[in-house]
Amino acid sequence: MIDEFLSKKRNVYILAFIAIFFESLTSPCLKLGGKYDFLSLPYLAWFGVAVALLAGYAVVWQLILEHLPLTTAYLRKGISYILVFIWAAMLFQEVITVQQIVGIIVIIIGMVVSMSDGF
Repeated sequence: MIDEFLSKKRNVYILAFIAIFFESLTSPCLKLGGKYDFLSLPYLAWFGVAVALLAGYAVVWQLILEHLPLTTAYLRKGISYILVFIWAAMLFQEVITVQQIVGIIVIIIGMVVSMSDGF
């Protein structure tokens, strides 16, 4: 059933985006856990959520790598950095700097160029 679903390239890309989305949530979980005392229940809970997200991501990413070339898959992981940037601004009200915006633009340009057939 999963092989039939992943036989369509569009589905592989959708699954890759979903996997990267959930992987990007691990950083905010770890930051939230860091607000609590080391090894306290809330600390362990946030750490556990992060580990569970990464475990699910690892399984799904392995499926993705079976259907996409390695370079194609990993070039899309730049989306993760963009999402972490968004989480930092939305959840933690972190200051957004010009350098960070330039970095995000460079990542986006790199992903667009890597997806194109060439010039």
